[in-house]
Amino acid sequence: MFPEPGTVIYRIRIMKKLMDTEGYSLIEIILVILILAIAIPPVIHLFSYNLENSVDSEIYTKATYFAEERMEEVLADKRASSWGKGYDYILGVGRYPDDLPETGYSRIVSVDTTGKVLNGVRYAEVIITVNHDNINSVVLTTWVTDYD
Repeated sequence: MFPEPGTVIYRIRIMKKLMDTEGYSLIEIILVILILAIAIPPVIHLFSYNLENSVDSEIYTKATYFAEERMEEVLADKRASSWGKGYDYILGVGRYPDDLPETGYSRIVSVDTTGKVLNGVRYAEVIITVNHDNINSVVLTTWVTDYD
């Protein structure tokens, strides 16, 4: 038979149940702290590594864009022979000077024609290099021919 609420026996049973509940031992608490101390630093490192890589990805993307932009300009000049441009135009010394398309970036254009003949057709190797302090250089290379 269950004692009536409010009686002394009821209160004694309630207190006994509360006293019988067990807490965590010191060893269990130390183990939890140890496991967390081992698990949390790699997770934090992973997040910081991903953040750093996302910044590098943005720099690479911009560098690639700047290289493609200048390459498109060179190729458009090569195709514009009806407007007084063309193969000989892009070979002009200083035609594409080194520049700084944005703070932190530098862009270098190199046009090499030294001994470049294939099956009687002259060609030039166009190399666009974009540099930034935080990444390796982005380099685009193509050949343009003296052939329409």
